[in-house]
Amino acid sequence: MKDSKDVSSYITRVQTLANQLKHNEETLTNARVVEKILRFIDNLKKVVCSIEESINLEEITIDDFSSSLKAH
Repeated sequence: MKDSKDVSSYITRVQTLANQLKHNEETLTNARVVEKILRFIDNLKKVVCSIEESINLEEITIDDFSSSLKAH
C-alpha cells in the first residue's frame, strides 16, 4: 500500500535525522522520536477524515480524489 510506504519513508527519515543529530552530539530520546512519528500518523488521520467529510466518496473520480489528497 502506498500509505504504508509513505509512513515507512517518514519513519526512516526521522530515524536518519535522529542519527545525524547523534553524530553531532545532540541526541533525541527514543520517546521523542516516537512522538514525532505518532504526530505524523495522527496528521494523516485528520487528512483522511477531512477528505471523507468534504467529498462524496460514491461520486468522486480517482483523479479528483488524488487532487484533493494532494491539496490537503
